[in-house]
Amino acid sequence: MMNHFDAKWQRGAARAREAAPRDTTMPHGFTARVLAAAGAPASPAWEPVWCRLSLGWLAGALAALAICALLELPHLRETPPLDPGVENTVAQLIWRL
Repeated sequence: MMNHFDAKWQRGAARAREAAPRDTTMPHGFTARVLAAAGAPASPAWEPVWCRLSLGWLAGALAALAICALLELPHLRETPPLDPGVENTVAQLIWRL
């Protein structure tokens, strides 16, 4: 059985070596034609919805960021949130534990 396979393999390999090389590139638009013939849509139906929602979410996030920046702008020159007095008080309480 193995000899039969080897003989067929040798004949197939010899034919492959003798064959002229072919151009294996696909023609322009081949994929679109195959998809059209199969009845598949060119792009998924959810893609436009996702793009529109993501742009809306991005606009909402930027608006929220702008509102937060405007609310914090008047407090920009005030003292930092952690005064040294608060830090010292916490440190003293920890040492007493």
